[in-house]
Amino acid sequence: MQIFEELVQWLSTHWVTIIVIFHISLSFITSIHVLLFKENERTSLAWIGLVILSPVIGSLFYWLFGINRIQRLAQKKHPPTLKQDFCSTEKTIKFHQLPKSWHSAIIAAHTIHPVNYLANNSVEPLINGDTAYPTMIQSIDDAKYYIVLSSYIFTYDSLGRQFVNALARAQQRGVTVNVLLDGIGIGYSWLKIDRDLKKMGVKTARFLPAISLTSFRFINLRNHRKTLCIDGEVAYMGGINISKNNIIKAAIHPIDDIHFKVTGPVIDQISQVFIEDWFFATGELIHFPYWQPNTAEQKNRHSVVARVIQDGPDEHHNRVRWTLINALVCANKSVKIMTPYFIPDQTLMTSLHAAALRGVSIEIIVPEHSDVIFVDWVMAANFSRIIKHGIKIYQNQRPFDHSKIVIIDEIWSFIGSSNWDARSLELNFEINLECYDVNLNAKLTAFFALKKQNATPVIASEFNDLPIYKKIRNNLFRLFSPYL
Repeated sequence: MQIFEELVQWLSTHWVTIIVIFHISLSFITSIHVLLFKENERTSLAWIGLVILSPVIGSLFYWLFGINRIQRLAQKKHPPTLKQDFCSTEKTIKFHQLPKSWHSAIIAAHTIHPVNYLANNSVEPLINGDTAYPTMIQSIDDAKYYIVLSSYIFTYDSLGRQFVNALARAQQRGVTVNVLLDGIGIGYSWLKIDRDLKKMGVKTARFLPAISLTSFRFINLRNHRKTLCIDGEVAYMGGINISKNNIIKAAIHPIDDIHFKVTGPVIDQISQVFIEDWFFATGELIHFPYWQPNTAEQKNRHSVVARVIQDGPDEHHNRVRWTLINALVCANKSVKIMTPYFIPDQTLMTSLHAAALRGVSIEIIVPEHSDVIFVDWVMAANFSRIIKHGIKIYQNQRPFDHSKIVIIDEIWSFIGSSNWDARSLELNFEINLECYDVNLNAKLTAFFALKKQNATPVIASEFNDLPIYKKIRNNLFRLFSPYL
């Protein structure tokens, strides 16, 4: 008893010293970990500053949110058998009769992301939910064997119920249906969607559910992919979530967007990404049908050479960033970018400026008002830096435009779920198609031109003349752009 009382007395006398020593020790260990495992200098410095200036709390935040545990977890949860049909196993690279000026880009692209380019695909743009949703639901109703659906947002509104009913009808016909939704994006709709689908026998799962104690450390990571694959015959992918707001004719707060209907052998790569995500979320390995060419496709050979680029904070980290840099290096005439959030990192911005200095025409369309006001402030802070060397930015006057496309010269295009911001490039799980095709490029160029008609050019002087308090606000939030 006396020893205990002496211990209490000693602690009460030296508690400040104990806390200081604990803080210094914890900060030292955490800072060493930052120095060893963080590659970005500015991010490392920010973490070390937080760790030192916020005793214990800073270190706690780092160990919870600053370590990429997903990469190690994904490597454990993705058996090698999942990769055998997805990655390139051929020693010789097929150029598919593409222009020689792009051969070096194709060689580099295989090193960046060792996935085969596949010929004879069809990629059809679907503008807004008014066009995309009826086509997708019809494909669900035509399904015979297997449906897999992944979405970031699946709102349980009148449109969401149409998808739920279509999936339920497919299940009742004997079609196997798997639905994977993001733990953050689905929000409170999960309970109703999960309940109704499971009543019909549809398998559902959440990717890193936010309320799970085991996944709390991954709360900042989101599966941003939007894919629908049916029977190995047709797939849909792009930027459209499942929400009635994407039906422009009927929405109170309409969201413009673009989705794509895909047929051809590249479907196997799209479905493979879902197979990996489903295994990661559930531990169950599903066997989705492979694409099989039919007589009609053999007669009408499609022209798109394409492959999937998947990205995320796992073993596929930085694939989108390097793919974009690689394509920008090969640009000779023009680069057209359309994105709801344009906050590129220094590396991408330098690549764009380097292309502009070579005389490449670079045009970027962003919304005048996005759905995140902080992002609007950050983009405004960057406008004067971006438009150097002749880069042109246009602000779309339409209601929020969520479209995401990149078009380079007359042949290369990049479509899918990725935005030009740190969240897409660093934190989100994304899926995109890298495409070579003159006809697809022409369709997307016409789409870009149509959007440009409703946009106004950004003039640097207008933003330079902003009131001082707005400049301070915009640049203050720019400091936090990697975390928005």
